[in-house]
Formats: sequence, structure tokens, C-alpha cells
Amino acid sequence: MRKAQPPLPEPAKIASPEPAASLATGDKRRVSLVRAAYEVIATQGFEGLRTRSVADRASVNIATLHYYFPTKEALIKGLAEYLASLFVGLHAPPVASTGCAALDRLHQEFADARFYRLERPDMLVVIQELMLRAHRDPAVRSIIAPLTYHWKAGLQQLIEEGISEGVFRPNLVPVVAATLVASTISGAINFTVGSEMLDSIFREIERWLLISQKNKKPRKH
Repeated sequence: MRKAQPPLPEPAKIASPEPAASLATGDKRRVSLVRAAYEVIATQGFEGLRTRSVADRASVNIATLHYYFPTKEALIKGLAEYLASLFVGLHAPPVASTGCAALDRLHQEFADARFYRLERPDMLVVIQELMLRAHRDPAVRSIIAPLTYHWKAGLQQLIEEGISEGVFRPNLVPVVAATLVASTISGAINFTVGSEMLDSIFREIERWLLISQKNKKPRKH
């Protein structure tokens, strides 16, 4: 009997995995400020995130900005929630079914990665800027930790399902495999590789996860 795999280490503070609802029902001015901060980072990088730049882009004064976001950390937290809502709500069209739920979910991950790179590169720029800042800023690191945590946790669940379905290799350690897959996808879509190379990388990920045909047991119907 396989031992239960340990889950991904959970960050100290976990934001809601679906923050879109709180943003949608929140104050319109607050949302406009968050979007302004998002646009500043997307166009100028994290170093360009200044209260004056955000206030000017949102067409408000500094006092109004500070009313909604008393600190820069509070603004970054709102920005992280907004970015999470984009990743939750925006996806590539559903992929064709293979008859295997785990494999379909993996293919959807690949399709979404292509979609973000081609259609919404701004999302990738903002998350990358936040992650780079997080390396040297503990406050930012604690704010954005939930974004990567929820993604990796979903990948771990996907891999566990694939093993249970007899599609993925049984000797995989899901928590490790999920981290490796997430890191590879993230690196592939953020580096300037061509579409063909990107597809090749995705095929290699799938090949690595799949069980060898000679060891594959027939599926029960």
C-alpha cells in the first residue's frame, strides 16, 4: 500500500483561492486603484510602483489612495488578489477529452499556459515582477505565497489522481512532481522560447509523468 503523500507546505497566511467575488462586490474606487497598480507594474515593473503613479493612473489624489490602501503592502495585497482572480477566471478553451480526467487537466494546464503567454502576457509580467521582488522582500513574499501555493496544490492533486487512474507513474512523489511541473511550466512561458519549443517542453513533461506502456495495466471498465 502506498503511503499518503505529504501535502505542499502551506504558507502562513492563505488568501481566498477565489478572490474575484470580494473584488467584484467591493468599492469601485478600490478596484480601480488595484487595476491602476496592476497596469503600473505591467508597464513599468515593480520599481515603478509609486503611490503617485498609481493615483495619477486612477485619476485620484494621494489622500484617496491612502484612504483605501494605508500602506504599500495593503496595495500589493489587493493587487495579488486581483491577479489571482484573473488566473481563476481566465482560461483557454476546454481541451478535447482523452477519457482520462487527470490527463485532461494536465492538457488544460498546458493550454492555459499558452493562452496566458499569447493573449495575456501582462499577467505573466506582473506575477514575475512580484515573484522577483519576493526574493528580497519578506512582506511581498508572504503576500504572493498563496498564488503559487494554490497552483502547486492543484497540480499535486492532479498527479495523485493520475497515479490512482493508472495513467501516471506510481513511483512519482506527488508533492515533488507538482513543484517540478510548476517550475518547468513557469520557466518555459516566461523565457523567450518559440511556440514549437514550448510544445516540446510540454510533451516532455507529459512523457515524464506517464507510465511506461510496457508497465501499463489495462483499465477496468
